[in-house]
Amino acid sequence: MNKFTALRYLIMALLSLFTVPNLWAEDSQAPAGDTTTKPQDTPKKSTEKYIVPKPQASRIEALEESLKIKRLDHQIETLEANGESFLTLYRPSLTSSTQGCIILLHSDNEHPDWPDAIGPLRDAMPEHSWCTVSIEVPDIIKRAKPVKAPSPTADDTQPLNELPNQPMVFARIQATINKAQEEGVSQFTLLGYGTGASYALGFLSANKDAAEALVLIDIESPPNLSDYEVAQQIRQVAQPILDYYVNKSGRDQFAIWRKQAASQRIEKKGDFIQIDALPDRVNGKKNKPLLIQRVRGFLKQNTSQINQRKALPSVKKGLFYQSPIND
Repeated sequence: MNKFTALRYLIMALLSLFTVPNLWAEDSQAPAGDTTTKPQDTPKKSTEKYIVPKPQASRIEALEESLKIKRLDHQIETLEANGESFLTLYRPSLTSSTQGCIILLHSDNEHPDWPDAIGPLRDAMPEHSWCTVSIEVPDIIKRAKPVKAPSPTADDTQPLNELPNQPMVFARIQATINKAQEEGVSQFTLLGYGTGASYALGFLSANKDAAEALVLIDIESPPNLSDYEVAQQIRQVAQPILDYYVNKSGRDQFAIWRKQAASQRIEKKGDFIQIDALPDRVNGKKNKPLLIQRVRGFLKQNTSQINQRKALPSVKKGLFYQSPIND
């Protein structure tokens, strides 16, 4: 063995003295009997529960709170249909006699006091001898969920020609009618706005004697029904109908189908009156009073008007003229 070979072995021997104890030290820190390795990046399971948003419940809660702040919570009435409670807003006639009661149904993702049409009408019509009851209608389109058109071959328990939540909504309308009848109301008008108009139309086509008149305001079809299907239900309604809508295109096919269906009614107890609301809407702040005037005029001409039980007071000149004072 030459000098260089002996030197190389000596260096390797010295290096082994420093590395082996270090390995022993690392091994001594490991727990006894633990031969498995644990990945350090394994995510921990979250213990927090996901809160499902309930927009309709929040919307109704906010409405109730708003009415309480305005000291109008006495208008809130909770009714029950099919074992489930729902909110209504009731306003009695503000005159000495009642012509009847208007049942109002709001559009999708709205509430019973929505300011576009339902709120102004439910507040104004009691001044014209009509009580009003606005019903909470369940949401059709759930927020943050895509709208899917139903497939004709899909295994669905809901028929394609049925409105979404139809049994629930129809039961609520009937429960509202029953409650009003118990309080002596005998004449009813159904009034719907947006998709609520589709419910009002569908209910009256299935319950032909439930109301004396029907008011459709800016009627919209639900996602699972075509405009043509909704329009054809008018053929089953004999009562007078006010169809108040905005003709934006100049040729609204949905409106044409509704008018054609009205002409095909076999039984007819009243006229089908279709009015383009666009001229009224361009009047800005005056459009709400014009809407109220349209509905009031329609009901006055197309429902049984009850004579006021209390005559208007006669003018007493003594209230306005001062008699001369004798000196």
